[in-house]
This record gives sequence, structure tokens and C-alpha cells, in this order.
Amino acid sequence: MPTVLATRVFKLPLLAALAIALMLAAGIACGGAGEPETAASESAAPAATAVPQAPAGAAATAVPSPTEAPAAMTESEDVEKFTVMVTTQGNELFNSKYAQGENNLWHRLAQVWLVGGSFSDGSLVLDPETGIANKWEIVDDGLAWEFTIRPGIQFHNGEELDVDDVHFKATWAISEESSGVSTVRIAREITNREITGPDTYKFTFKEPMAFFGAAVSEVDNTAIGTVISTDYWNSLPLGQTIENCTPVDVCQQAEAFEENPDPGLPGPYQVINHRYEEEILYERFEDYFLRQERPFPFKQISLRVVPELSTRVAALQAGEVDIIEADNTVVGQIQDAGGRIVYAPESVHIWINANGCDREFDNDGLPIMCNDLRVRQALDYAIDKTKIQALYGGSQAFEIDGMHGIGSPSGLGFEPDLGPLPFDPDKAQQLMAEAGYPGGEGFNEGRVFPIHTWTGAGAPLTVELSTLVCQSWEQVLGIDCEVNVGEEVSLKEVQYAGEIAGQYLVRTNENTYDGGRRMLGRYAREGAYIAYDLDIAEKVLAAGAAIGTQAERHQAYYEALRTIHDKHYDFTPGFLNQPYGVSERVASWTPWPLAPYMSALWTVEISQ
Repeated sequence: MPTVLATRVFKLPLLAALAIALMLAAGIACGGAGEPETAASESAAPAATAVPQAPAGAAATAVPSPTEAPAAMTESEDVEKFTVMVTTQGNELFNSKYAQGENNLWHRLAQVWLVGGSFSDGSLVLDPETGIANKWEIVDDGLAWEFTIRPGIQFHNGEELDVDDVHFKATWAISEESSGVSTVRIAREITNREITGPDTYKFTFKEPMAFFGAAVSEVDNTAIGTVISTDYWNSLPLGQTIENCTPVDVCQQAEAFEENPDPGLPGPYQVINHRYEEEILYERFEDYFLRQERPFPFKQISLRVVPELSTRVAALQAGEVDIIEADNTVVGQIQDAGGRIVYAPESVHIWINANGCDREFDNDGLPIMCNDLRVRQALDYAIDKTKIQALYGGSQAFEIDGMHGIGSPSGLGFEPDLGPLPFDPDKAQQLMAEAGYPGGEGFNEGRVFPIHTWTGAGAPLTVELSTLVCQSWEQVLGIDCEVNVGEEVSLKEVQYAGEIAGQYLVRTNENTYDGGRRMLGRYAREGAYIAYDLDIAEKVLAAGAAIGTQAERHQAYYEALRTIHDKHYDFTPGFLNQPYGVSERVASWTPWPLAPYMSALWTVEISQ
């Protein structure tokens, strides 16, 4: 009997293995199976030249620490161990076919992406100097991307990465069998993948896919663009059979790979000890090809999973940890105790969405309220975003801006007129009356209108936030509303299955630079996650085919975003800047914008 790839250590006790199997089967965080989008801080895809242009708009930068930082130490004074604590992090699989998680820092410390990135002059850009490919071009009338593979990148076992390794991952991991739905969606667009020369590789698509460069880059929040050693994989013994995975013999080596992935990885750190859901201990790989450009000032990194916020704060105050994931509820506590806060800009947004609003009736034959554009707009106008901002601690932590992850202030195509609708009770009531529900009369045929949410990673206070939204709809629109707090995986499953069509879900999701992949999956394909809309599809496909200058791509994306905004199938009150608590010995750190993980740790400077 074949089994699903279910365990991260394949000899875990049965109950633990079953729990992880459920996570892998149903998907966790953004990027899990059935998940509409993955975390995504994407840079712009390049024009049809080897070197991409910089984005038109400047990205946000980290908010300075509120207290004076100590002087930095010299490079020769590297610290032995640097400790970070996070709330949660995916499934900790180093094989991108099955890796999932909003916070994929575990992957980033040990991996390299096909397309590199950098933070230059206030902007995220795709960078041919920092990835596996040192050149890329859009060819074949825009239908294909061809990459030139950089020589000299070593895996941790000393072997050199080459085009065969790229081909292995491109054909096996970027497939419709993958766990991450973003990977699956890209795989469905690919018509051919081939080695075209001793160091060149080409992907061909059904139609122009200008966002592909960003999708396989390190500025995206997926592992799609990572590569592992084919020779190392092929040397591994066969293990259990994995359901829905071909070819069978290759799939059977996944077990042995996860037991010891390190020899087949090429990133800045080697994995020297892995206690799942507790700690991954890394040691610096001195032959990392960007060692000079990214001089991580610590020989070892201890990445610890500590779900309890109070425990993380106590460890920071005791000097036992260098960086912790915080949230707005403890910022004052950390500062009052003499600690400092660094904000990572535009980390996550609040996403208020319902699927099935393009349908007239739900699975039970009852009318779907949000099928009417006036209702969708009224629901947004009725929400007082300033109350949400106050809930999260003010404008430094929460900004009333952005467009539910497909458009961010630092992103491609975003303009100020695409932000959240203003709080306008009169306009909201007028729209509801025009839709036939004055004062809420007859809305949802008199049935309770639920808002679904869950507690967990991404942002705190989602239940309190959902309650605020519900109260706004009751007070302004006269809707009988209630909050349903469920379990993340279960809620996603019923939503993806269309069982709560037309009912809104309040959750978090990552912001992104290039929203092309998300727009395609949400609105522009049959079976789209949010709503299949021909008007949107026309604009999204045009944006996907825009391979001209950065300004031309920006305009094409703006037109797509404008149409999506006008249709208003989903919306946001704003986004959160992620706060991190840092220890005294962190003199400075500049995390990247649009990253829901501890990014750019090589920028950390250690105090004397």
C-alpha cells in the first residue's frame, strides 16, 4: 500500500507522523496543498534582456530602532553562535516538491535560488549576481525563458552545481504533483523544459509568462526556484512509496534525502543538526559562492521554533536569543525593558475574501449575496479601518494601504488609487439599499452571515479583528453577523471545496512585489480560487505578456489591478509591518521589505 510523503523524519512515532501527514495532505500556511497563493515578496521580472531593470518605485526600509545601537564589531570578530526564535515554520522539508510554509527561513539558510535578488537603492530587484543563473532572456516571441547557469557554485558535498541539477528539479519538483498550489499552477502553464546547451536551460509556456523570473527568484516566498544535487539524490537508498508521485523510484529516495539533505544543498549554511519543530542548527559553509557579498557574521545559527510569545520575550530579555518574532502586543514590553524593535516593512496583509462571488447560488441553492458588486463594495465601505489600525498599535505597525497582496506600495503596478476603500457609512448604506437590502432587510434571506477566521501564525488578533469587521457590518448595514473561529486547515479545505461559497474569510497573507502569479490563479483561469472573471482575465493575461520596459510592465500591471479593484471580489483594510525584537549585540540589521521571514541576515552587524 503506497503512503503519502508524510513525515519530516520518517521514523517519527506514529501519531506524529499522522499529524504531519494531515498537514502535508491539506496544506499549511500559504503555499500548502490547495492553498491559493504562497508567500510572495516578488521582484519584477526582467525585460527581454539579460540584466533586468530596477523597479520603478522605491521599497520601504526598516524602521530604525528606538534606542541607540552599540558600535559594530569587525569582520574578524564573528560570533560563534547566533540564535533566532520564530513562532512556527512550515514543515521543515528541504525538498521543494513538498516544502510548505509562510516562514521558510529554514530553507533560505541552506539554499540558493535560480534567480537571485538584492535590495538596492531602496528597491528589491532581480539580480544576476546572486543566483544560480547569471543571465536570463525571454525568447521565442515571449513564450520561453532561457537561463544561463553560473559556474563554480558548490553543493555542501563539494560537487559543482550544473545544468543537469536544474533539469532534475525543473522536471521532478515543478510538477502538478507538488504540494504547493503555486508550484502546481506554474507547472500547468509549462509546455516544455529542456537543456539547450552545456550551461543553458529553457522553460516554454502556453503563453507569455513575464512573472516567471520572479516566481523562481529568492525574492518570492516559495522554494520553486531552488536546486538540489541530482548525483546526491540518485545515490540515496530507496524508501517508502509516495502516493501520487512519479517516477516511483525517484520519489522513493525522498525519505533518505530528508533524513540527511545537507550534502545536496548549495546555500550559505550547512545543516548539522535537525530536531523537528524544535531547532535546526546550521554551520557556515565557507565555500558559499556569495561568501564575500553576504558575510554572515556568525559561524553557527540556531533556528528555534518557540510558539509561546511570552517565552520568546523572556529569552530576549535574559540575553539568550538575538532576534525573536514579536507582535504589536509586546512591542512596548520589549522597549520598556531596554530592548529594541526592528520593523520589516510590508510583511503581511489582512485579506478579506470569499470564493464563489461569481456564482448566483451556493451548493444548497441559496442566493450568494456577494454576487452583487454593490454588496461587495458596501461591505468594504462599512469597515472603519482606523479601528483596525488602533487594534494593531497605530500606523507604525499597521498601514491602511495596499491591495490584498497582489499590489503593495513597494510593488509592481501599485498606485495610490488602489488602496482600501475609505470608511463611508452613508455610501455603504446607499449601495445596500440599491442592491435591495435597505437597513439589512432581507439580506442573506434573514440567515446569519458568518465571518470565518482562525488563530495562528501570520498576525495576532485575527479573532478580534474579525469581531471588529462583524460589528461594523451589523452597526452600519444592519446585517446579522457572527464570527466563526475554526481550525486553519479545516477552514481552508471547506473553502477550497466551495462549501462556504459567498461567505467571507478573514486571514493574513504575504505581500508580494510581482502579483502576476496570484492574479492568474485568483481570477484568470477556469476554476479560479476567488472568481473567474473574463474582464479581469483579459487584463491579467495582457500583464503576463508584457515583456517590455519596466515602465510598460508597471502600466500593464496597474491596469490589471485597477480592474480587480473595481470588481472588488476581495479586499483588505491594510497591511502589517512585522516587528522583531533584537538583542543588545545586534548593532544594526536591514531586513528586506515584503518578506514574512527574518530576511537578509547577512546585513546584521554585531556590536562589540
